[in-house]
Amino acid sequence: MHVVKRLATIIGLFTAVLLWGPNVGLARAAEAAPAGDVLSIGTPEAPGQIDLYLDPLCPYSGKMVQDQGEEIARLIESGRLHINLRFVDFLDKYSASGTYDTRAIYASFVVADQSRSSETTWRFIQQIYAKDAQPEEEGDTDLTNDQLAALAERVHAPQGAQDLIRLGLPVPFDARAIAANNLPLLRAFPRSGVPMVVIGNQPVDGESDWLSRIPR
Repeated sequence: MHVVKRLATIIGLFTAVLLWGPNVGLARAAEAAPAGDVLSIGTPEAPGQIDLYLDPLCPYSGKMVQDQGEEIARLIESGRLHINLRFVDFLDKYSASGTYDTRAIYASFVVADQSRSSETTWRFIQQIYAKDAQPEEEGDTDLTNDQLAALAERVHAPQGAQDLIRLGLPVPFDARAIAANNLPLLRAFPRSGVPMVVIGNQPVDGESDWLSRIPR
C-alpha cells in the first residue's frame, strides 16, 4: 500500500510539472521575483547584493562554500545579503556519471521552488558542497538522484522536492539551459573562473575577503 501511495504521489508530481512545462528562469526562495537564470536567495532589498557563480563539481567552489557558508547563512538570515546564484556546468563531463552538475543544479532549483525558503535553499547548497558529499572531479563516483534527495531531506525540504529530485526529469527546470545561459555571462569577465562573486558589476575572487564589503 505504501508503494502504491508513493507511486501515486510521483505520478501526481509528474503530471503537475508537465502542466508547468520546462522553466528556464528563476526558482524563488523567500519573496524573490523572477529575474533570469538564477536562484534568488535572501531578502531582495538587502543592503548587500551579489551575483555568485558556482559549478557543483568545482573543488574551489566547494572550498568557498565550506569556508564561508556559515557566515553567508547568517547574513542571509539577518536580511543583510541577497544572492543571485548563477550555476554553470562546464565540469559536467568530468563527473563520473557525466550528468552530475546538471542534476545538482536541477535539485537546487527544485528545493528553492518547492520550499520558497532562502534558509532552506542555502542550507541545501551547503550540503551539496560539503566535504563528505561533493564528488571529486574525474572521480569514480558521484551522487545519485536518491542521494541528492537525501540531502534535500536533511535540510527539511518539502517531500515534493525530494520526489522530483528522485524522478530526475528536466521539468519544470531545464538545468542544462540554465547553465548554458549563465556561462557567457561568466565568460564576459576578464577572469572567468569559479567561484566568482560580482559586487556592483565588479568581479571578485570568491575565495577573497569579499564578505568584509557587505554592510553589517
